[in-house]
Amino acid sequence: MKSSIYQGWVRHKRFATEATGGVAHEFRYASTMPYLFLDELDHIAALHPRFSTTRPDALWFRRQDFGGDVSVDLATSIRNEVAAAGYERPNGPIAMLAHVRTWGFLFNPLATFYVFDEHEALTHVVLEVRSTPWLQRHRYVLDATSSSHRFAKELHVSPFLTMDHDYVCTVPAPGEHLALHLGNRRGEERVFDASLSMQRVAMTTSSLSQLVWRRPFATYGVTFGIYREALRLWRKRAPFITHPNKLRAQEK
Repeated sequence: MKSSIYQGWVRHKRFATEATGGVAHEFRYASTMPYLFLDELDHIAALHPRFSTTRPDALWFRRQDFGGDVSVDLATSIRNEVAAAGYERPNGPIAMLAHVRTWGFLFNPLATFYVFDEHEALTHVVLEVRSTPWLQRHRYVLDATSSSHRFAKELHVSPFLTMDHDYVCTVPAPGEHLALHLGNRRGEERVFDASLSMQRVAMTTSSLSQLVWRRPFATYGVTFGIYREALRLWRKRAPFITHPNKLRAQEK
């Protein structure tokens, strides 16, 4: 089985710059995340009695929890997204690094889809970003033949950062170690960095049981952590940014 689980650290760092109102902030937390090949979901469900793809359970891969046209399966949606971005439509396997619904709850700030060709070489990466608290989604399609990427921010993700930023990103193919870096830049100004550094654990009944019983509140913790850090930024008097949609509505 190619699917696995990654364990390690998530780190966020906000720099004291003009773009952040001079407010620096940094934190990190331990994380355990499934890395699921979408063509192996039925095999994973057979591996553990509390993992389901069809009904609510302790671990539930629910198609509606991810973006795109929910009338098609998630792998098809990702392939369509790559083709819509102007690339040749991929036909190899697709893996997803993201939480699944755990004990009834899920929020993924970022779901990362790794798109492989028929020879299992990484060709594209699709980043599905979800905002807080508006719960909007946007997908960015990256050409994995480039080692680093820079692209315009197109979704208002945080109420403490403006829209006039670019993202910089490095997403190498996962192996025994998984690394991901996503940062905000305004011109050459370094505004914000987020990174993952994780080690692979084999997908087994035992490792899935750790998600069920040892990390049962992991998905709740993601949301709690977002609001906790937002409160800390508010206490530091970080500038609050109104959602652009609200501003446009007020102008009408």
